[in-house]
Amino acid sequence: MKKVWSRLKAYFYKPQVQQTLVDLLRTIVSLLIALAIGIVIILITSKEPANTIKTLLFAPLQDDFTFGMVITQTVPLIFTGIAVTIMVRGGQFNMIGEGAFFAGAFIGAVLSAKLNWPWFLGPLIAMLFASLVMGIVGYVPAKLKASLAVDEFVSSLMLNFVIFWVVMYLFNNVFFDPDYSNLATPYLEDHQKLPFLNVDNEVSIGIILALILTVLTYLFLYHTKWGYAVRMTGDNPKYAKYLGMNVKRIVIVVQILGAMIAAFGGATFLLGNSYRFTWKALPNYGFDGFVVAILAFNHPLLVPFAALLLGYLRVGAAEMARLSDVPNEIVYIIQALIILFVGGQAFFVRLKRKRLEKALEFSSCKEAEEKGDA
Repeated sequence: MKKVWSRLKAYFYKPQVQQTLVDLLRTIVSLLIALAIGIVIILITSKEPANTIKTLLFAPLQDDFTFGMVITQTVPLIFTGIAVTIMVRGGQFNMIGEGAFFAGAFIGAVLSAKLNWPWFLGPLIAMLFASLVMGIVGYVPAKLKASLAVDEFVSSLMLNFVIFWVVMYLFNNVFFDPDYSNLATPYLEDHQKLPFLNVDNEVSIGIILALILTVLTYLFLYHTKWGYAVRMTGDNPKYAKYLGMNVKRIVIVVQILGAMIAAFGGATFLLGNSYRFTWKALPNYGFDGFVVAILAFNHPLLVPFAALLLGYLRVGAAEMARLSDVPNEIVYIIQALIILFVGGQAFFVRLKRKRLEKALEFSSCKEAEEKGDA
């Protein structure tokens, strides 16, 4: 028993474990503070604050269909969160996920309707093709960064609007249904869409695809040589180059992968939950991917939990806006406050320093004991 306790204590006092625990505590405290501020705003603005707060916090659990909405909202956030995580782990702050998600949804809807192939084959081909197309587009800011040192944040942000207007031109003039009353792509039959896991709450198999992608991303980043090279490049590109890693190639690859994953997510989301593409504005899921990645500490296995939290809050806010006198914009205030506190480097920095010092002190004592026993 003493040996087990000693091993647990040694693991607990590892510097990496202490840092992770402090980061987790900082996220929880940030969430609680943000929720508290949101509740104060509700108390000030609502005529029935008790019912409004209850709706915000518990409405997503009221029935299977509403909780299904939470899962549905979680799916695109997982895809864009994973896309951002891969790019940020490689040291690239690329914003192309927004445009890639939008274009991926459009390409998926159009191609799946055109193919009209047997069940699941058509949607799968459409999703993969959307991913391939946006991977090619994602090569542009990646190559500019690798070859000309053009800031990928600026170039990808501008590229989002190029993607948007190209899609809108094709949507308005080429790939639309002339027999439908509003601007929309041709109708998708059931065999041209992803099937539902549960017809009652309309949750599609997109959630399974998102979770599979999460596991594959984790295995790629932490259990392959390529993943190690990506993480090393993101942490210290000069040292990675010194070790003989092709830093320029990694810079390009992670940005292409991010664009492909975001596009695949867009196609998955639309083919799993809609019968037509009707979007006329960027949906912001790509930008939300950065929020998810921040909450998940850029770790792929934590992305689904961060996405679920964000999806839960958004469904709760939507129900609150429907059933009370407070608009759902309150969730964006809470979201901004969470990012502010989680991203703040000074927040909990003293506690982190103390825990790291204690971990190093424990390690030193442990080494001294081992030398004494020897």
